[in-house]
Amino acid sequence: MTGLERERVQEALGNYCIRQRDVSLIRHNENITCRIITDKSTYVLRIHSPMEGFSLKLLETAPAAELMQGEVELLLYLAGRAPFPVQLPVRNRSGGYVSVLSGGIPCELLQWVEGSPLEKERANSYAGQLGALAARLHRASRGFSGTRPSYSHDLVRRMRGEFDLACRQSHINGTHGSVCQAVLDEVDRIMTALDRIPGAESLIHADLSFGNVLLTPSGPAPIDFSLSGFGYKAQECGMLAANYKAPREWERIRESYQRESGFGVDRHHMHGFMAFSVLLFIAAQHNRFWRERWFQESMERWTGGLFREVSG
Repeated sequence: MTGLERERVQEALGNYCIRQRDVSLIRHNENITCRIITDKSTYVLRIHSPMEGFSLKLLETAPAAELMQGEVELLLYLAGRAPFPVQLPVRNRSGGYVSVLSGGIPCELLQWVEGSPLEKERANSYAGQLGALAARLHRASRGFSGTRPSYSHDLVRRMRGEFDLACRQSHINGTHGSVCQAVLDEVDRIMTALDRIPGAESLIHADLSFGNVLLTPSGPAPIDFSLSGFGYKAQECGMLAANYKAPREWERIRESYQRESGFGVDRHHMHGFMAFSVLLFIAAQHNRFWRERWFQESMERWTGGLFREVSG
């Protein structure tokens, strides 16, 4: 943990009536996320302070504190409805759930859910279960209307501007930028088609990566709802499938989602949102990684593979 991370963690913990015995950093991406152990319990502390170069401006259509409050409201909403364990928010000294640190940085403290993260080496055997988990999450969140990001046509428009900027800054080349824009065109068409289908929209987790799924005694459970928002069911399936390389896992996700939810997911729609997931990563991270060789090699692989398949 860096000195700045440590300072922010200590400032955040001062807002809660706990006496920590051990603090360990879990990860630092869009949030500083720590495990807090006390004599009586274990917690997760999340401070909204993105890693340098990690931009969330595309999704932050409301102040960060309001978005975190919306996440808290979602967790409380799910707690009484979801068939999986939920990380319950903990009140601060003022009785609220979101504390604001110096510089306007919001943070939250959540109860720890016992379980082990889904490891990449075991993930293939869980593809079907994850599709079913996504369906259960969508069912449990039905009716929620709090402040969350919107994965919508407007987001596609903002992403277009970000890719134009990435090209002007030479973070990606013009050929790659054109392919990315063509994929966004197709995603926009898919969204338009889904807008006409009743029940196609849902509150989605939008980040069901393996590290955000715990294997608990009662089955897989999602954690870290910081990127959750209003989008499409096919989008959740596609973003989940983007964690896998093999078409057989993609199909297991799609089929298990359909069985659990009773809602049909078109393969092309799912594949379009797989590409959309990668585009969101590029848009959020190009400032951070554009000098890295692996990033440029990945751009070549994405634009020559998945992106071309989706955009035709």
